[in-house]
Amino acid sequence: MNRTGVFILIVLSSCSKKEAAETKSIENKDTVVQNIEIQAQKEEDTASLPFSQSLKENGYLYTLKGLESPNGAINFKSINIFYKNKLHQKIIVDTVSVLNEREVVFSADKDANFDGYKDVELINWAGNYSYSSSFWLYNQKTGKYDHYKPLDTIQNIKIDAGRREITSNYHIGPANTYSKTYQWKNGKLLMMSAHIVEEGEEIQIYRKNGKIIVE
Repeated sequence: MNRTGVFILIVLSSCSKKEAAETKSIENKDTVVQNIEIQAQKEEDTASLPFSQSLKENGYLYTLKGLESPNGAINFKSINIFYKNKLHQKIIVDTVSVLNEREVVFSADKDANFDGYKDVELINWAGNYSYSSSFWLYNQKTGKYDHYKPLDTIQNIKIDAGRREITSNYHIGPANTYSKTYQWKNGKLLMMSAHIVEEGEEIQIYRKNGKIIVE
């Protein structure tokens, strides 16, 4: 073999060794990063304390479960519903959190859709002057609770059983105000009217003959 051939073999061998070393280095880095992430998760889980709040209503026991961080923030995980000491239903809510226990809104004593059965409410967002809740409505056919998403975004919700309507009043900033009313029609929640003051302009919205009128 001539000198040129020997030189090529040496270069190829060096490249292979370098590539192998780089691959091993990357694998080692990935392992280190993974170990750091696992350790951080363990430390977070160790620092957090179990949070639990229970209600007895409607013949059921409702238990809200979560984790409370050292700074007081609470991450909700689930609502467990028990009937005669047996788990009747488990609702997963692991995307919701509040800054402290004072912000927790958890109830099972409101009839949100006026069907004669009480429903489950859990806060899903809290601001400086307003909040919104998620509702799970009691299903008479299944005996369980179904999430009704259209209620999720109604701020400062008030349920008026006498008028059989839901109202929402809130403001954004010092000047923009919103006042809305909702009613149930054929199992669906519809906005019936709204009075909005936004950037100095006043808007009236109402429903007439199935259509939305804006003035």
